[in-house]
Amino acid sequence: MTQLKDDLLNWVISEAYNLGFSEVESLVPLREQASLRNYFRIKTDIGSYVGVISDPESDMNLVFTNYSKFFLENNIKVPSVEAHNHQKGFLLLEDFGDKVLQLEINTLNIDSFIQSALKQIALIQECESPRGAFELSEGALIDQMYLFEHWLLGELINFKLSENEKKIIDNAYKVISKECMSQEQYLCHFDFEFRNLMLLNDGAIGILDFQDLCKGPYALDLVSILKDIENPLTNGQIQIYLNFFCELAQVPKTISRKALSDLIRDVDFAGFQRQLRILGTLSRLHIRDKKSFRLNDLIQTLDFLIDDSKKYHQLDEFNHLLKGKVKPKLIAALKDIK
Repeated sequence: MTQLKDDLLNWVISEAYNLGFSEVESLVPLREQASLRNYFRIKTDIGSYVGVISDPESDMNLVFTNYSKFFLENNIKVPSVEAHNHQKGFLLLEDFGDKVLQLEINTLNIDSFIQSALKQIALIQECESPRGAFELSEGALIDQMYLFEHWLLGELINFKLSENEKKIIDNAYKVISKECMSQEQYLCHFDFEFRNLMLLNDGAIGILDFQDLCKGPYALDLVSILKDIENPLTNGQIQIYLNFFCELAQVPKTISRKALSDLIRDVDFAGFQRQLRILGTLSRLHIRDKKSFRLNDLIQTLDFLIDDSKKYHQLDEFNHLLKGKVKPKLIAALKDIK
């Protein structure tokens, strides 16, 4: 990393003339992320930037650059890409500061933050999908959920499934994916969490980590906010925010005219897909990528899945399996890790 950091610094210095600064004053690592990218705050004599080191062989650097331009053209606040070198995997981004909503949220501002986040979701869904944006399919949703089976069950807690348990899980994948694909399909950020939202100096919300932008179930981004692991809401609060979302001018009538029970069902099933995917990706983050700072999120994520899936008879056996076998094994595994 030291060599890469030096290479990033030298590249930024080489961009000084184009960007209008004459001196780099400091280069400091930013908070750890659940990705393979590394971030640095780079202070110059005219202001600061965020430098990014990522895999030069990945096409996500170009994707990020293109989607930044796309969002800015649609008046959605994301960091502009001030310079890039895709061959080296370097990006230089507009600096949105340090006020991550995840860290700024409290009992006094949570209502306004959630409303602001829901407004941003509505604005994203109003956009036409950019060229090349991935469209989620039933198969893709199942593949993502399988991360739970591979990384959490198989690798993290060493749960050997019986033939019947495997059938129960496969059936859950099918039920969840079909429900998700029956929803209205719109543009999704796909990781629309408070940790990826910034409070800007003018009070507006800035959006980060949008490189996984895709077209998919409309409730996928909604559930990221309404089922936030660090700020769980009551069922009554969720209903209030769903009504607020449906009253926004940008929300299509096919969604805003849904019965509240249908909205809740859509959020629940989008949540099941997301929660299974996250349980897998966070387990993989710990095992494969040696990043363990998100392990504490596993229990609350599983609890969301257990609490909501018990409402749907198609998932009865799945719910019993999660509650009776998976959760106890996960608790034991996390204790061993600590």
